[in-house]
Amino acid sequence: MSKAWSEDQLSTRAQLLEEHLRAENAHDLEAIMATFGQGAIMILNGYTFEDHKGIRSLHEEFGFNNNGGFSDLRIDVKRRHIADDAIILEQSLSGRHTGTWQGYAATGRSFKVAVCTVYTFDEEGKLAGENAYFDRALLLKQLGALA
Repeated sequence: MSKAWSEDQLSTRAQLLEEHLRAENAHDLEAIMATFGQGAIMILNGYTFEDHKGIRSLHEEFGFNNNGGFSDLRIDVKRRHIADDAIILEQSLSGRHTGTWQGYAATGRSFKVAVCTVYTFDEEGKLAGENAYFDRALLLKQLGALA
């Protein structure tokens, strides 16, 4: 376990995370990417996306650029947990399926799923890791892809 953050480090990291969430809700891909450090890694339900190119691609596929599988994407924070080396958020992710996503044609259906995300930070205070977990089967059920 790493050493606990100083008050300044915690404040800087919390502020960066707020910028990240605002950018996601604004679907501002450039601002989202600006919150990630150089060696950042994103893990979504066990799938790893490395470096800025991979992380950008994942955000584009979802629709955080207003051009992916989902529109009206919204992240709402339910609870925030501060650990010695991470900030963990319990969130809800909602949106509407308006484009092809992972081979599933647009259904026009809305969805809302609970998400748990663990954010870690590099020495510069940028995001080093974003590890997000949600019930993919529930999402597919809401889209009408699973019975």
